[in-house]
Amino acid sequence: MPVLSGRRMVEMGVVEGLRSVEEQVQPAGVDLTLERIEVLVEEGEISVEPRFSKGLNILPNKGFYELPQGGYRVTYHEIVNIPAGYLGLLLPRSSLLRNGAIIYTAVWDPGYRGRGMGLMVVFNRQGIRIAEEARVAQLILLSMEGSSELYRGRFMFENMSVSERPGVY
Repeated sequence: MPVLSGRRMVEMGVVEGLRSVEEQVQPAGVDLTLERIEVLVEEGEISVEPRFSKGLNILPNKGFYELPQGGYRVTYHEIVNIPAGYLGLLLPRSSLLRNGAIIYTAVWDPGYRGRGMGLMVVFNRQGIRIAEEARVAQLILLSMEGSSELYRGRFMFENMSVSERPGVY
């Protein structure tokens, strides 16, 4: 299963709104940065009509999020466009892992366009400090075979303003 280079992903328009092309484009993908971190404040429900937990924004202190051990919902700054014939996977950056935290994500299907979210879990008993616009995960794009279907689910255009939504990728 071929993986696209970060440079090729940018050329194809897979990631929009990079804060720093020089820092974020990697040999095997593109780094995504933080836009928002939330603590979940109510129970969620997984069913035919799922109900998602409300989140409370955590504000940075002097340019850093100071997170105690626990789980947090993160929203990425960049808009992701997964082209037909590919799927997107997001993996935590090794610097996050080395500091006792991880980001859990799901697959981004062909046709998805949005500003995605993930679950960050801080395992470090002492907590972690993360800079406001830190690179926290790397998007990789894998080629798919045997399907021409495009994503049309409820998360299409998630976390995007109306002005950011023109057309479907």
